[in-house]
Amino acid sequence: MSAAAAIATLDSVGSLQRVLYRTAKAQPSRKFHALADKVHRDDVLRRAWRDVARNGGAAGVDGVTIADIEESGVFGFLEALDDLFQG
Repeated sequence: MSAAAAIATLDSVGSLQRVLYRTAKAQPSRKFHALADKVHRDDVLRRAWRDVARNGGAAGVDGVTIADIEESGVFGFLEALDDLFQG
């Protein structure tokens, strides 16, 4: 990923986080019923992957490690996650 793409991803995810935070603070009783569409956005998934890979995240319950995913292809992994969300 280029530096410009990485910065754009940080900006878009940061913007989403700020909007959700401000809304929650302004309306404490509000329920956020539909967050799944925001979780599986491409920019959010790429940012989440970068953060997990950077901190050396542990294998999940399926035993798949960061190295396993990198070996088989991060792009395909993120696409598969997006497909799971979209049903």
